[in-house]
Amino acid sequence: MTIQNLAPMLAAASAGGYAVAQFNTDTLEIGQAVLRAAATLRAPVILAIGQGVDRAGRLAPLAAGLRTMAEAAEVPVCLHLDHSESLSQIQRAIQAGFSGIMIDASAHPLAANIEQTRRVLALCAGRNIGVEAELGRVAGVEDDLVVSEDEAGKVGFATVSAFLEKVRPDALAVAVGTAHGLYTRPPEIDFALIRQVRDLGAPPLVLHGGSGLSEEILREAIACGIAKLNFATELRKVCLDALVAAATSQSGFMPALASAADAVTDFAARKLEITGSAGKR
Repeated sequence: MTIQNLAPMLAAASAGGYAVAQFNTDTLEIGQAVLRAAATLRAPVILAIGQGVDRAGRLAPLAAGLRTMAEAAEVPVCLHLDHSESLSQIQRAIQAGFSGIMIDASAHPLAANIEQTRRVLALCAGRNIGVEAELGRVAGVEDDLVVSEDEAGKVGFATVSAFLEKVRPDALAVAVGTAHGLYTRPPEIDFALIRQVRDLGAPPLVLHGGSGLSEEILREAIACGIAKLNFATELRKVCLDALVAAATSQSGFMPALASAADAVTDFAARKLEITGSAGKR
């Protein structure tokens, strides 16, 4: 199956009342494990490459490997660039065959965020690539993106409305009280804001900071209008914990990798079931 554009994938989820799960994919083994879960459940899925991978110099080779796997998959797969703040990086991702791009201009004033989003939409136009934008800043750490609680904050409905009057990305992440990384205290999710933005006729909505959220919170977010759920930190922890446990048992290198992959597949399957995307391929 060919790589799938982010835009129609999320439009179908939004219309169907389910969400598509994004898994940040730092290695081929993680990608393979996630795709195994998606194939079993017949669910569309998003494999995301984040900023840490690019800073390690592995964006292009990892993208090439994931594209090969995705094209052999029997389910729709989007290859997505996560949290990019760089137009030059986005151009490299376009050349590498990504089918989803996130422009994260959330640190800038609203006018600059609108302008940056417009520029990325223009770059991706006619290339079968969907564009995600972000409003408000999600606290926490993901790859090398660090946002303190002082810098973070929920975005107001008026800001969302003003943004969408000027530009319409294919997907929109709105800061509603989640955080990147694992939670140190229960988050206060603004479900009312999600519903307000959905009822405004916004593009499909994205929830960043899915790691560590309860099944109840995730299901409520989807019911309120979230069409894309992102998982990064929790997936990495599951993978690393399984790898360390297998390695310390002296099981050997390949068995240790297999153990970690099995843990990732189980994790991805649980999240895919929560999204309601099973059987939506």
